[in-house]
Amino acid sequence: MDVLANARQWAERTFGSAELGDRRRTRRLVESAAKIAAHPEKPFTQVFHWNALRGFYRLCDQAEATLGAVMQPHWEHTRQAMRQQPLVLLLHDTTELDYTRHPALRGAGPIGDGHGRGFLQHNSLAVLPKPRQVLGLAYQQLRIRQPAPEGESTFQRRKRPRETDLWPAGIRAVGAAPADSCWVDVCDRGADIYETMQAARELGHHFLIRAKQDRVVFVTTALDRERHLFDYARSWPGQGGDQVEIPGRGGRPSRTATVQLAAAPVWVPAPKGFPQRGQQPVLAAWVIRIWEPQPPAGSAERLEWVLLCSLPTQGLQELKERRDWYVCRWMLEVFHDIEKNGYSEEARRFETADRLETCLAVLSVVAVRIFQLRCALEAQPDEPAQQVATAAELRLVRQLLEHKGRRFTVREFVRGVARLGGFLGRKSDGNPGVRTLWRGYQRLQDMLFGLHLNASSAPGFS
Repeated sequence: MDVLANARQWAERTFGSAELGDRRRTRRLVESAAKIAAHPEKPFTQVFHWNALRGFYRLCDQAEATLGAVMQPHWEHTRQAMRQQPLVLLLHDTTELDYTRHPALRGAGPIGDGHGRGFLQHNSLAVLPKPRQVLGLAYQQLRIRQPAPEGESTFQRRKRPRETDLWPAGIRAVGAAPADSCWVDVCDRGADIYETMQAARELGHHFLIRAKQDRVVFVTTALDRERHLFDYARSWPGQGGDQVEIPGRGGRPSRTATVQLAAAPVWVPAPKGFPQRGQQPVLAAWVIRIWEPQPPAGSAERLEWVLLCSLPTQGLQELKERRDWYVCRWMLEVFHDIEKNGYSEEARRFETADRLETCLAVLSVVAVRIFQLRCALEAQPDEPAQQVATAAELRLVRQLLEHKGRRFTVREFVRGVARLGGFLGRKSDGNPGVRTLWRGYQRLQDMLFGLHLNASSAPGFS
């Protein structure tokens, strides 16, 4: 995987086929993306000189430069990579982009408790589970939240667009899975609706969704015995034990949970009130329960996941595999962190939502690039570092590390970049985090830029 090719080469490959109505606009997109990719943390006023900045703003102002038009080449590249893999996880989730502190922005909608202003960004990230690798975004949606009308009936709610539509829409946009590949849509509780499962199966995908609704399911092949989902799952004994690593979040420390795992088949009918309910298929699934029988004293909450999976799950090995697939969903949270806290998507200032949309599209694809670098440390640590870096980057990092060996690996390069961002690299430190990496990568690009300006005295870096 050529993760960090020259920024210009990467931008040309990623955006060069974008259809924006004029080839000059596509060239501007490529040039702008290359500059942003080299310095993704910086404000645009530090990335571009004035004429180039005006050119990027003019591009964002074009009606043809929509999120879909800008990101379509990247989506297609990701889907092509997916078709070459026997197993791909599609991680779907929504995050809020908060522009409350930008009152001049026109076109934002309510977020949070309704007092904030911003957008909903729904991402469909394609990854490989073992070793973990990021293939890219297979789709992205940017929506404005519409408050529910007062006194709305269930029937009326089903007739209008809803936030839950984002999950089946994301699945359908990715397209049908090839016959020789297994694509699994992995979702959190927000996706627990019949339409999500139905969309996945219609396109030849499988689904792995954390249950939110205590829905009625059939528990026999004859469809003549009903049970409520949670009561049924909690009635089983464990089929085996294992552990789950729970990352820290929001001030909560990370910890290791000792869990039990169990599964059984069910059949999921369309819910009551669903249009033409009697004509909808009853979906075969497996209920998987992963729970912590005895949480440690002082822990905030006991871990319990009740998952619905369309793939047969029999035996402890398959239970652990499904568990590992669901744990991969945390990768999407890391991606959102890169977007918002690493590349400051919420700090970008535009007058209208349409202009901001183009900027967000570019930043999202750039965020994929740095996430791929972090994952390369786990996926291909002993491969030659030339697979993830340019010759100039390799030479500079080797000099900074005083590396004298003939062979320079991905692990050594990535940890070297992280050291520029404050990573100490002690034996007890493990692998560097994404934030440390993006700080280090930013500093590396600044150093390369300085060497480029002084090319006459350092021709090897020109």
